[in-house]
Amino acid sequence: MSSLADSDLLHVWETMRRQTLPRRAAALLAVATPGMTNAQLAGMSLGERERRLLDLHARCFGARLSCVADCVECGETFEFELDARTLSSGWPTPAEVAQPLSIEAQDLHIDISLPTVADSIVASDEHDAAHAYRTLLQRCLVCTTQSGDPVAPEALPPALLQEAAARMESADPAAELLISMPCPACEAVLTEPLDLAAFCWAEVEARAPRLLAEVHALASHYGWSEADILAMSRVRRDAYLEMVSS
Repeated sequence: MSSLADSDLLHVWETMRRQTLPRRAAALLAVATPGMTNAQLAGMSLGERERRLLDLHARCFGARLSCVADCVECGETFEFELDARTLSSGWPTPAEVAQPLSIEAQDLHIDISLPTVADSIVASDEHDAAHAYRTLLQRCLVCTTQSGDPVAPEALPPALLQEAAARMESADPAAELLISMPCPACEAVLTEPLDLAAFCWAEVEARAPRLLAEVHALASHYGWSEADILAMSRVRRDAYLEMVSS
């Protein structure tokens, strides 16, 4: 994985501003991994996507992850920091999307595939979390039969669907990383999911206006094009910006 060029960051920011987080995450990984095909990205497991997003954040935005949490016990809002390097060292092994998992229950048979980047993108287009979860689960039910005959996923017993979801979670533990931290006010232990796509996008949202301001300043003063300015090294661009502001 390569670092994110300023021109690529602005392109992703411009084209993905109104898109869902899974689409933004895929766009960031696409430009940061130029050798990867669209098919490879679409078929990537969610655990591998999260690992790559963590690496992307560390390379392009720094290892520090600044977090804010609300305690459900006492209502205290508190801040804390995570280190991407520490998280990476203890990262669960990402799953390989290979042969589907299988569940047998009496006369029912289910083949399950692990959720992929493409699955998460489709699910994110649903209007609420419940529908998104249902869409994601149904896309992962590769084959559902009863006594050898096809059966619709929605006709399966809820307990069997829950087992299918649990099997997927255990097969790809990095797909949703949970962080536990104590509340400094009441010492209750909170467990929250770590949304790396949101962390990366927050950095993109913060950096894009600064880059546009730099382009505006240098283009207005020297008449250079945006492409030429963004292609400069950070050292040269900062030197010119310092001269313009002096």
